[in-house]
Amino acid sequence: MSLVVFPFKDEPPALISQNIEIALRHDRVEEVWGIAEPDTGIAQDLRDSASRYSTYHSKPVALLEQERIGDLRPGKGDAMNTAIQRAAEQDRERVHFYDADITNFDAGWIEGAERAADRGYGVVRHRFPRAATDAMITWFITRPGLAMFFPGTILPRLDQPLGGEFLVTTPALHALAASADVRARSDWGIDTMVTYETATLGLGLYEHHVTDGKRHALYGSLADLETMAVECLDAVRSLHGRPPPLLNAKHASDSATPAPQDLKEMVAFDADGTAAILETPLTADETDIAGRLPIPLEQAAADEEAWGATLAHLLQEFRLDLPQWRALAFRLWVARVLAYTREVVPRGYDGAMSYLEGTIRGYETAGQSADR
Repeated sequence: MSLVVFPFKDEPPALISQNIEIALRHDRVEEVWGIAEPDTGIAQDLRDSASRYSTYHSKPVALLEQERIGDLRPGKGDAMNTAIQRAAEQDRERVHFYDADITNFDAGWIEGAERAADRGYGVVRHRFPRAATDAMITWFITRPGLAMFFPGTILPRLDQPLGGEFLVTTPALHALAASADVRARSDWGIDTMVTYETATLGLGLYEHHVTDGKRHALYGSLADLETMAVECLDAVRSLHGRPPPLLNAKHASDSATPAPQDLKEMVAFDADGTAAILETPLTADETDIAGRLPIPLEQAAADEEAWGATLAHLLQEFRLDLPQWRALAFRLWVARVLAYTREVVPRGYDGAMSYLEGTIRGYETAGQSADR
């Protein structure tokens, strides 16, 4: 039987309650946990509904405060590690993790993962279509970084390396609980670290395809994602020099299906509002480190080749603890996203997706050349 975990922070209580009840209805699920930061008021709002659902379905629902486990900014990583540590102590057979903001969560997410685990896969990740302007951290930081560091392995091929939707079986759960690197990652970088660790365990990794995509609240300006972007960059940077997954690692996935039409037409962020970020003058410290970029700042994010060189530099030199590095790295990523949005997205959804996948293959080739 399985445990389902929803880390949450400020998602609408009604949505969290809805997703908890959906999980409870599944006959493979024996318990549901919600994990929240200690200072959030949402947990109290959920207690009555959680108690009601627990009674109705005769299954326990626990709303737990996340513990301070990691070394970095307290955040999602602490929530996930709280669940990982407690579930490992209880020797749980299967543990599902789902972001609490999914608006189209249904039994199919759980069932798809369970069926793959039934076939012997120790780790199951969910993959799904995204809007052409969604997942910009994935496309311009995480997947390129994994392609440069681990070319020819399954890591660059994973569709959603930052996805918080996955299942782990007991061996994978204990490996995550024992990993000092996973425990240390208390911030948004947790997803990258979990992806790396689970891909290198040799337990078999399956990607379950969610045909309708992952629907969630979208963004205004990309300023909303500044903290996430730099913490994910730092997480990828920390993987440099780590052992790669085995080249013959067991990996399979459902066949992809065409993206829904409404998703193809979706705009994931406000490009005009985001452009204002690039109008902010650089500080003296930012100007100093910008002068060390391999390409002049004005061209550093102009196209995929320039961005590849710029990102490779960031993956060597970036310092999460220095405000000037955080500000400059974020600014460069914003510039790359806006250039792509302006020049590639007008080609249409399928053209944009083909372009993005092509850039990952290009970075992977560059990574293979660098290894020689």
